[in-house]
Amino acid sequence: MSRLCQVKASAGSGKTYELTRCFLLRLMECGHASGVAASPACALAPEGRQCGWGDILAVTFTNAAAAEMRDRVIRHLKSAALGARAEDIPLDADEARRWVDVIMRDLSALNIRTIDSLLHLIVRAAALELNLHPDFQPVFATEEALAPYLDLFMERAWREDAAMRDLLREACRALVVHGQSKGFLAGEKLLRQLRDLLDDVLLGRFEDLTSEAVLKEKLQEMDEAAVQAAQEFLASAQAAGLRWKKPALGAVEQLSWGQVEKCSSAFASKETAEELFLKNTVVTEATAQAFAAYSAHACRRAGEGSLIVQALRIAPFVRLAHALVAAFLQNQEQEGALPGLLVPRLAREVLEGERGVPEALCRLGTRLTHFLVDEFQDTSREQWQALRPLLEEALSRGGSLTWVGDVKQSIYGWRGGEPELFDAVFDDQGLTRLAPGGERRNLPRNWRSRREVVEHNNRIFAPLENAATAQRVLAALLPGDTPPEVLTTATRRLSRAFAGAAQQCPPKTREGGLVRAEEIQGATQDDLRDCVLERLCDLLRDEIGPRRPWSDVLVLVRGNETARVTAEGLVHEGIPVITENSLLLAEHPLIVQTVALLAFLDNPDDDIAFWTMLTGSIVLEHPQAAELDWEILHGWCAEPGQGPFHLRFRRRWPLIWRNLLAPFHSQSGLMTPYDTVLEWFTRLDVEARFPEARTFLRRFMEVLYSAEEKGLATLSTFLEHWQDKSGEEKVPMPENMNAVRVMTIHKSKGLEAPVVILPWTSFNVRPSGRPVLLERDGLRMAVPNRKALGEIYYEDLARQACENLDLLYVAFTRARDELHIFRTGTPGLDNKSGSLCAALDILWQEAELRLPYSRGTPVECPRNGATDDEICPEPLTEAAVPEQKWRPMQWLPRLKIFRNPLGGFAFKAEDRGSLLHFCLEHLRVTGQAEEDARAALSFGLRNYPLPVPDDPALRDSLAGALAWFASQPEAGRWLERGWPEQSLMDEQGHVLRMDLLVRESWGPLVIDYKSGRLEAEHISQVRRYLSCLEQSGDYGGTARGLLVYLDQRRFQLVEAAWVSPLCETCGELLPSPETGL
Repeated sequence: MSRLCQVKASAGSGKTYELTRCFLLRLMECGHASGVAASPACALAPEGRQCGWGDILAVTFTNAAAAEMRDRVIRHLKSAALGARAEDIPLDADEARRWVDVIMRDLSALNIRTIDSLLHLIVRAAALELNLHPDFQPVFATEEALAPYLDLFMERAWREDAAMRDLLREACRALVVHGQSKGFLAGEKLLRQLRDLLDDVLLGRFEDLTSEAVLKEKLQEMDEAAVQAAQEFLASAQAAGLRWKKPALGAVEQLSWGQVEKCSSAFASKETAEELFLKNTVVTEATAQAFAAYSAHACRRAGEGSLIVQALRIAPFVRLAHALVAAFLQNQEQEGALPGLLVPRLAREVLEGERGVPEALCRLGTRLTHFLVDEFQDTSREQWQALRPLLEEALSRGGSLTWVGDVKQSIYGWRGGEPELFDAVFDDQGLTRLAPGGERRNLPRNWRSRREVVEHNNRIFAPLENAATAQRVLAALLPGDTPPEVLTTATRRLSRAFAGAAQQCPPKTREGGLVRAEEIQGATQDDLRDCVLERLCDLLRDEIGPRRPWSDVLVLVRGNETARVTAEGLVHEGIPVITENSLLLAEHPLIVQTVALLAFLDNPDDDIAFWTMLTGSIVLEHPQAAELDWEILHGWCAEPGQGPFHLRFRRRWPLIWRNLLAPFHSQSGLMTPYDTVLEWFTRLDVEARFPEARTFLRRFMEVLYSAEEKGLATLSTFLEHWQDKSGEEKVPMPENMNAVRVMTIHKSKGLEAPVVILPWTSFNVRPSGRPVLLERDGLRMAVPNRKALGEIYYEDLARQACENLDLLYVAFTRARDELHIFRTGTPGLDNKSGSLCAALDILWQEAELRLPYSRGTPVECPRNGATDDEICPEPLTEAAVPEQKWRPMQWLPRLKIFRNPLGGFAFKAEDRGSLLHFCLEHLRVTGQAEEDARAALSFGLRNYPLPVPDDPALRDSLAGALAWFASQPEAGRWLERGWPEQSLMDEQGHVLRMDLLVRESWGPLVIDYKSGRLEAEHISQVRRYLSCLEQSGDYGGTARGLLVYLDQRRFQLVEAAWVSPLCETCGELLPSPETGL
């Protein structure tokens, strides 16, 4: 095998098989299987052997691809061991059997992984030198790691940091003045502006920008020059007695008055001065020169000046992004989250450092001699630069590089993928000098699709190899004013990508197949959507459904929103659907009800959680809750009553409460979330009652178990974790579920389906809008990607146009048996440039196909296969237990186990504050402070849920704090008239709980007990209570909060805009109860 080998693999050409074959050939070069170590690592390699089998690295684009290739390697070895080896893999049965034994004994050393996981491994091995947290977790979105610092900055601005307050004020002003923002909630709007900047700032691309003062000075010069030129032009025309066209005169006059927006008037860009005056007007030489100056200055202000305006608009956000990045990097050693964007750069830093590749490989425990890289066209430049030192080291030791890809399937440009790198490897003299004589191979056959589908796609895409056709297609996608050089470069890239796109059919290819294309027009976008969904449902229900199972069908769309709309339309017609979002755990009704149970057990006063759990199908449809139904519950809910819902429910339906809910309510503090949910599912027989949801239920149990392993073993900690991370949890795509799959084209990369439907083809080419670095006239600015940028803007459009054609190719080539295409459009869309339909029309014309058309015949496929219920085993059930004796985890005392699972519920130092609050709830003030305190403490020690240690110092400190509070003049009245543990709900739906709410004559008073030291968060917490009380409108007067620091023996008054200093008494802080003054 060649040491540098490029493999071009079009869709369905067997690239995974080719990678597997190359991997096995390299495996055979390692020598005899017996006695071969996975990798000699830092030791010397055995004589006559270049490497161990663990030194062969296959790099894939996704984890799924890595798992598939790993399975294929083992499957090929097993087949060869059984005497059924592939013809092009010369491996005898005995040797294959030995290799299976060696690899299965150390399967983790089989080095097949994604490029991201490889780079993460390198960075993690050097975390100490890189000043990273040793257990850092890479995050895909930079925002996830940096957004918490924005909250910190806002808090600093709210307190005392004037510089941060000024920066945030400037950013908000830019939102209002330049961004035309509406509304008062700035947080999300600030974050939206920052999202496009964080990656570039983190990578250091927006360094050393021209200051805002210089930009403003430059802009002012342009404004003054344009205004002065307009004034001189007017004076010259007036002196010559020229007769103006009225609109032209208005444009020039308004500019002369200082309205610089008139610089973009069409009259400023006229070629001659005569076009601004009435016919037969003779323009003098002086006026013509004045017009030339006016035109030059106005056009400069409209062009370059507008770029400066845009740079000034985002300048505060650039500075804010720099501040966020600086704060993150300063705290990087303690940060648990690391933006994935930094990983390639950090890996490169490690590999190009003082000790370089050898030490990195020694730490990894492998030599990495042979590299096989899949989907190379989607590799980013940062990833390639990080990988290159490893390749140089491997090639210098006689290693190899085989890279496989297809430039016309490059659809991840938005993630940094650069298809140009695919051919650029041979131009890298550093690599070719180490391994001369590289090889280029092509996989010409399509092993996936039937003949009719292959031939149809050849007719559509092969003409793009011709430069003239490619240029016509791109011209239809790009604006008419695209610079010729940009169009020429894009044409060259497109024709080169589709060179040799026509595929051959293998000798034993499956005949037949069906390709249909039809046109669907709508008067408006909404009308078009309805027409497409109606035709899609008819196609599935009347034509495809009767002859194929739903699981054979794959519907491909451009984006997630279109996928949602499509799925909703199919579900409305009764067609079962699977989408990425339908597999979200947090969206499944049974999981919503289970999380509501946990929230209720954590906070029994959370009426919304209790109602969600009670009205869900788990409880409402349970046989023991047969007397409940929606009408009864809603009527009961509307009845007047006092106290939380669960207490009212217990009084109204005591039997249901006792059988289904009371056991969990009484044991809630003694079980982990995992144990609670396991017992809940078992007690209410959830899996057996809802077999279709078994996958979701078991995946949720895995999430609970994983959270417990990470230390999130209490209800409150798990619920907080679930609120932050629930959107990331999904169940795997079920292989045996009989439902139509709806997914984006990006997600379908590498997949195939018997029937593929492309219901929308009106993809648009739009500028990304992401800020870019611009250096012009000595200015260095970050500006949004707008048309005024010129070539940069059009190059971005050209890249997107090429990527849209690549998306079309990927979508067309997913089909095995049938391909259905809807040519979609509206009258307005068809007349605009940028729609992919315009390119499709040219390709159909080149292929001599006219809509509608149908080629081939449908392939009959009987609807069979086991249902989900037949495939899934029955859940295990416990032995029946007498109803009156059942309780959660009742088996626990019967087991003799070494580890006590309740050991984590012992009294800890942090529980002291909870015990103090509990005692205060039962403090009765009689005028004898010491006795009152001892009585409350005695009650608390007897009834507190956790055993309190017999520590005299602890008990004395608690008694002292209680006695001090009981001695305060107002304490007795507050405790007698106040409402303890009152709940509030804020605008986001979060439940807040006040320690004590007292209705005074001058307004509500919130009393919040605090133990330990003073913290700024205490003030923020009380202000949240006050804000909720003010917004509710249920209380007259002004709400105030009083912080009672029990250990400090101090009071602090909190108002919406003022906080008092700490005081020994509260009488001077609060208005008089009688007068309110």
